[in-house]
Amino acid sequence: MKDHLTDIASQSIQPCIVARVFDETFGELGFVVIDRPVRGAASGGVRFTPTVTLDEIINVARSMTYKWAFLNVPMGGAKAGISANPAQLGCDRLTLMEAFGRSIAPLVQQGVYYPGIDMGTTMDDLQAIMRGVGRPLVGEQIDGSLSTSLTVFETIRQSARFVGLDLKNLRVAVEGYGKVASGLTRLLVEAGAKILALSTIEGGICVEAGLDVSLLASLKQQHGDALVRHYPNAQRIEGAALYTQAVDVLVPGAETHVINANNAGQIQARLIAPIANAPVTLEAEQMLTARGVVVIPDFVSNCGGVLASDIQGAGFDIDDGQRMIETVFAEVVRCMLENAHRQNRSVGEVARTVAWQNYLELDERIVTPPVRKSGLSVLLKNGDWRSFWRRVAWRLYQRAPRLKGATRRSAVERFAEFRLGATLARAASLQVTYPTR
Repeated sequence: MKDHLTDIASQSIQPCIVARVFDETFGELGFVVIDRPVRGAASGGVRFTPTVTLDEIINVARSMTYKWAFLNVPMGGAKAGISANPAQLGCDRLTLMEAFGRSIAPLVQQGVYYPGIDMGTTMDDLQAIMRGVGRPLVGEQIDGSLSTSLTVFETIRQSARFVGLDLKNLRVAVEGYGKVASGLTRLLVEAGAKILALSTIEGGICVEAGLDVSLLASLKQQHGDALVRHYPNAQRIEGAALYTQAVDVLVPGAETHVINANNAGQIQARLIAPIANAPVTLEAEQMLTARGVVVIPDFVSNCGGVLASDIQGAGFDIDDGQRMIETVFAEVVRCMLENAHRQNRSVGEVARTVAWQNYLELDERIVTPPVRKSGLSVLLKNGDWRSFWRRVAWRLYQRAPRLKGATRRSAVERFAEFRLGATLARAASLQVTYPTR
């Protein structure tokens, strides 16, 4: 029998579908990649940048497969990219988005691909794409930026503790300054950390005493990515120099594979926690791990957006999600760090193995025999009142979603067991046996 676990971890499995997208008026618009569907369906955002490539989309689609599976959500990984330039085509941006939507309509209408926003696209773009599909979005749409900030922050907090660093006075370099990065920098500074360096597509800045996040936010409103050219008394640096700054934590937040064999040896950070998808190559991950650098996979640190959608889909709110991130998600990160250390493996190896095992189970390729015990039987056998109450609270919540207080908190804990319970168990105990390549 073929060893699926070995194949996915070593990246030898190719995407299921790679489709070029054409429009009868505008010609080639871009591409859609379905990496690994779960029960026939996959989801991932639409990327729109001047330099987007098919190889890039293939890489980030694989990250989406890992991300959905890591959270134990029954959805496969996909991504799309728009490479056409509306100015060159003589149309406006939203016209291009609608054309892209018309072209991918068969995939979306059949439930094979569910698009979302990604680098370079906005909610207005997604609305236009879905109009083109013929299925306009209705109701309030979920912005998972804050939840993504929270998972990156919690990842940094747990990883810093693991390597013996204190959040207070932690030195951080952040790439990009969008919604996620702005939320993350605020959380870090509130915890006592210092943002020493920051970069955008306009370049980078460095301030040894730490950047003023309130001033950054104000300059962002006034100047956009050009804020780096208006921050007073800052040392200007090239954007690529951000990766090699003398900091404790590096947060890559833009392009894929920016950390690779060419610059891995120059990185001084002790911890890498990405906002961006697939910013670190496997080769660089292995090089950095060999030097003692902790490299957290992107699909772990930046999973908050997907988690937010799932949590809100169950009727919970951002406060419920934050409690879940600060408790169960934090424990998952701790267990992965400990497992990787115990096995002398990279955190990425452990996380990919956990995610792929989850994927196989979600797609019903393997079956883990369930332990079917009622809440009452668990209580009678183990005296586990807490577990029993979580089950009761979940059932109460399903009947009365507006419940507050202790009952709602216990219902959130039960939902967390559904989503991250298997991940937590595997992160704590799974043996990583595939060879490193």
